[in-house]
Amino acid sequence: MPDNEQIIELIAKALDEPLTAQEQVQVNEAMQESLAIRIAAEGLREFDSLLKRTGMAIPEEGFTARVMARLEALEKRRTRTQWLLTLVILFLGSLAAFVWLVSNRNLLVETIVFFSSGVFVLIPASFSFLSALLRFVGQGPLLLYALGALALTVFWARITGAFNTPIPNR
Repeated sequence: MPDNEQIIELIAKALDEPLTAQEQVQVNEAMQESLAIRIAAEGLREFDSLLKRTGMAIPEEGFTARVMARLEALEKRRTRTQWLLTLVILFLGSLAAFVWLVSNRNLLVETIVFFSSGVFVLIPASFSFLSALLRFVGQGPLLLYALGALALTVFWARITGAFNTPIPNR
């Protein structure tokens, strides 16, 4: 007696092409003996009819090659005039940006000075804040920091759901 997988393959084959007499006998005997085989066969038939109703969107042989050939043909069709026009537009845009920068150089210089002075003030200020914070932390009681770290860990575990780990059944 063939196994169930082979019978299901034969049922699937029967949806596309006729079975031989021996294969049909095997399928009929298996369907009479097993409810699971009958359910699997019905499911395969329903799925096959659904696919036939909706139509499968499987591309034909060579579909990718045809699409690539069309794309290459479109690229080759671009004329020198189109390429030249693209280059002229890029040049004019770059020229306009350059003219704007030259005409507004004072604004550009002021902006650079403003940001650099902000950075030069911000770096020492943040360094002094960090050193004051480290001095404060260094003088604090270690037990309070450990309890704070424990509380934050428990809080994080609660938020992420780490407390809800399943216990295996024995």
